[in-house]
Amino acid sequence: MAVAGVAVVGALMLASCSSDTSDATSGSTGGSGGGKAKDKPIVALLLPENATARYEARDKPTFEKQLAESCPKCQLRYYNAAGDASKQLSQAESALTEGASVLVIDPVDSKAAGAVVASARRQGAKVMSYDRVIYNAAVDYGVKFDNVQQGAVGMQSLLDKLKKDGKTSGNVVMMNGDPVDSGAKPEKDGAHSVIDKSGFTVAAEYDTKGWSAANAQNQMQQAITKLGASKIAGVYAGNDGMATGVVAALKSAGIKPMPPVTGLDTQLDAIQNMVAGDLYESTYLPVETEARIGAKAAAALATGQKPSGELLNGTIDDGAGKVPAYLLESIAVTMENMKEILLDSGYLTVDQICTANYKKACVEAGLIK
Repeated sequence: MAVAGVAVVGALMLASCSSDTSDATSGSTGGSGGGKAKDKPIVALLLPENATARYEARDKPTFEKQLAESCPKCQLRYYNAAGDASKQLSQAESALTEGASVLVIDPVDSKAAGAVVASARRQGAKVMSYDRVIYNAAVDYGVKFDNVQQGAVGMQSLLDKLKKDGKTSGNVVMMNGDPVDSGAKPEKDGAHSVIDKSGFTVAAEYDTKGWSAANAQNQMQQAITKLGASKIAGVYAGNDGMATGVVAALKSAGIKPMPPVTGLDTQLDAIQNMVAGDLYESTYLPVETEARIGAKAAAALATGQKPSGELLNGTIDDGAGKVPAYLLESIAVTMENMKEILLDSGYLTVDQICTANYKKACVEAGLIK
């Protein structure tokens, strides 16, 4: 699949971020002071956690840069909830107290975040759901990935690999995301839409709390015990962290050759595992595109406009109605297209991938001599 239409800012992967993200960073994109003044509107970006590398390394810096370009007078306040839904609610209230006119929220808990929207409404602030749906809240705008397509892409890649290897049936283990994440169920549904008609069997399936590598490793160990080490054709994992746990469990059980394992997020360590032959696929999310669209829409909302034109291509159903939105598609990345998607675009460099521990694998893969 070509990279057309997917803009990538590879340099942002190198952006350094504070290890303490529990409080707001008040780095203004348009000068300091006058936080509540109408001529310097405050946009609050509230991200859910920092265990997944993308939020600090990709979402935040890209959003910050684009907001500065789209709304030079806007001021950005950044918060990271570190996976704590209660903390995120408190951070949102702090942003509103400071005078935020727009809240951009990637909710830790998609149901609990509705309380934030109610508070924002009382203060006349606009709310955008970012990357995940906020249920039954009628937010002003949303930007996210098409989670159904996302799940289908990963599962289809796994089944294509199995069929390429001459298998038309067998046991597949599914590691789905945390059900409190609004994206987990549609991603799971997308994966099922592919495998349920494939001839392969979902022999063990788990919903993984916190999308945790440790939890996924424990669940994979359970699956190996249940099915037998030689009876697992492949493993679908909802993100790269869980895929790492799956690989660890397979290696610990001494399973050779390793069945194909898929992930999602194209994190650096996942790509290194791919080069080493431990991970078959990782679904690439054009996060920078999502962050730029989110920042442009936030700028529009902060200046009294409605996101329109290039910022709209669909709607999100939040359970109570349709929210105007922009939906993005994902791309399956394997060794066959990694160079095109990740290296030629500048998303990653050979030097980043081919560190000392992976030099031999990189030579064998033809990435270095």
